[in-house]
Amino acid sequence: MVMKFPTYAFFRAVAVLSLLVALAGCAGLQGPEEPGKPSAAARDQRWAEADAAWQAGRHEQSRNLYSQLMTQRSLPQDLKLLAIKRSALSALFMADYKAALSGIEAWGAADPAAVSGWEWNYRYAQALTGLGQDDRAREHLTRLIQENRVPWLVQAEAAIDLFMRYAKSGDAARGVQIVSEVRRRGTDPAALGKMEEYLAKNLGSLPDPALAKCDALVSEAILNTFPYSLIAMERARRDALTRPDKRPWLRELVDRLSRMSDLADKTLPQRIMNQGLDSLAASSLAPAAQAQAVAPSGHSVAVLLPLGGQFREFGGKVVKGIHAGQAELTQAGTPVEVTVIDVTQPDWLTRLQNLPPEITLVGGPMHRISLQELQNAGAIPGGRIFLVFMPTLGETLHEGVEAWRFFSSPKDEIDALLNLSLGSFGIRHYGLLRPEDRYGQAMGELFALETARLGGQVTATSIYNPADATGWDVAVQQMLQQAEAGGGFGAVFIPDDWNRSDGILPYFFHNNVQDLLIMGPQLWTEALSRAAATKSTINIQNYRLAVCPGAWWPESEAPATRELVRLMHAEGQQPADFWVALGYDFIRMAALAGPLSPGASPGDVSARLAQAAASMQWSMAPLSYDAAGQVHQSMFLFRPSVAGPVPLDPEGFRERLNTIRSRGAAPGAAPESESAYAAPREEQIGLPPLPGDQDAAGEGVPLAPASPGGPWGSMPAPAQAPAAASPVPQAQPAPQAPVPTHQPTL
Repeated sequence: MVMKFPTYAFFRAVAVLSLLVALAGCAGLQGPEEPGKPSAAARDQRWAEADAAWQAGRHEQSRNLYSQLMTQRSLPQDLKLLAIKRSALSALFMADYKAALSGIEAWGAADPAAVSGWEWNYRYAQALTGLGQDDRAREHLTRLIQENRVPWLVQAEAAIDLFMRYAKSGDAARGVQIVSEVRRRGTDPAALGKMEEYLAKNLGSLPDPALAKCDALVSEAILNTFPYSLIAMERARRDALTRPDKRPWLRELVDRLSRMSDLADKTLPQRIMNQGLDSLAASSLAPAAQAQAVAPSGHSVAVLLPLGGQFREFGGKVVKGIHAGQAELTQAGTPVEVTVIDVTQPDWLTRLQNLPPEITLVGGPMHRISLQELQNAGAIPGGRIFLVFMPTLGETLHEGVEAWRFFSSPKDEIDALLNLSLGSFGIRHYGLLRPEDRYGQAMGELFALETARLGGQVTATSIYNPADATGWDVAVQQMLQQAEAGGGFGAVFIPDDWNRSDGILPYFFHNNVQDLLIMGPQLWTEALSRAAATKSTINIQNYRLAVCPGAWWPESEAPATRELVRLMHAEGQQPADFWVALGYDFIRMAALAGPLSPGASPGDVSARLAQAAASMQWSMAPLSYDAAGQVHQSMFLFRPSVAGPVPLDPEGFRERLNTIRSRGAAPGAAPESESAYAAPREEQIGLPPLPGDQDAAGEGVPLAPASPGGPWGSMPAPAQAPAAASPVPQAQPAPQAPVPTHQPTL
């Protein structure tokens, strides 16, 4: 039975709005094709800047410029239409879906012919989905099919889009019904062949659980029938990739479908087996030639990741993020091809060496042993540009000259903590309580150096044996005794993992010290996230005045974060985390950076990376590159809570700290309840950037998940994606009502 929908209100406005646009220009309306050569009237500086921003994927800039050009009376009508379209799509690619929807409606009103094409309808449905209006998007696509007002191939693409939506949501049968009905109405063999190719390509992007539900609909009796033939083909293709014993079945199926199926293009199964899915088009939107012309920034990169062994989970998550970013870039007309090299395979260095010469940018590796193997093989430094996913390059590589990083450093964590305590709270004196291991030593020394550089002072230091809990009380007492002799301190830094820190903190309270600002590393944030996920209890009373940094926050209001979280949910994947965000942001920044010449100087590479990073909509904590090519990450600060890490409200936290200190830290004072100091979870901290890092992004972002541990960098058990909040000026005036320094009373 055919469902009936009310006539869509938008189309009633097309005539009026198109008339208004026509009156604004002199030339007649033209089709949606983008003109190749702007007329002299249009070749002004703003048009050149807008076009350059569009080609480079700087969508915020292109939207602003095209929005201005839309109102320029001297602009020819064809370019006016182009400005309206690009302004709308720029908003869409920025994930500003409300503005995108309005812009797409204006584009359709200005160019009614576009409304009959697939691109306009696809972008319109995209905007609705981005606004959380999936039902409206499905209704719109269904109406395209049922009202039969657009060309058959547009209906076919709408059917494929609906099939993918239903398949991902678990209703594979409904999706199969839709594509079957539309295909039966097709009469042109060439158009039917295109529909088959588009569906085969899209099936390749279905998550395994969704494909399994589609495959469950296939039986021997209908195996030769569209779309079941292509579903079976995709299942066989995937099985053959990982199971050699399944390859004979793939060959048998290809032979069968090539002879006996109802496919209009009976060469399709053979092409898929011989050339894979890369040779196929997913839709009419971006044929290879058109994508090249519209998006000169489209290029190829490689990544070095562990897809086997004990770190395969982390490498696999990065790949998922890369795939999500690739799909977004392809839709935006700036495709980037990615070659993934598994560093756990014995031939990985050979595969790297045999990459095409045009692949000059390589992401990774993310393990110090792999980095050492690259150096030993003479690949780094070498002809390619490496963006390493590690907190440090070690002692033998010069960052910004021989390689670059796409990750944070321990210094970033410490800078974020000092930005709050020294820069915002005016605390100048610090205690340092660290474990007697390499990680504690490295973090402790770095904290002391950074504190001194920014005008503070570590007035008390104590070291404890991490394996002997019986000595922890003595270590705390020794530090407090030093503080009493040295004038006290207002904050203490404890660079250790959560479990040991949780055992050490009670000794401060046993010694009648309850008013210190407690600062922990990103390891604490990661542990808090894991505890919340597993519903483990924490001793929240120990952390009333505790803060810790992080590089990923899934509830951030940043558009890229929201889009990544939405994409992972829509694909039926596990929730996005830091490692997924790392891959997602890497591939999108690679697109912004564009192809890099193998002969580019380090300064040129650093400048390109800095420009790309500054133009990025980040899903994780923003990265920035200085003139020397060194990367910094501006981290969020969190406070512990029973619900996991919660973004810190600096002013509310300052008031709370002063309130506790004004009580004199009386022994046995009842700690506040959790609700007494709960800051809104969605609230981000707005810490000012530190001098010496003026390019750092002004907004912090999220929190970084658990890292694989020691092998990932030169420091043992480094916290994952640390961050960089710029340094505090030494001569910075103290803020209003600075936090008083704790004076221990023993």
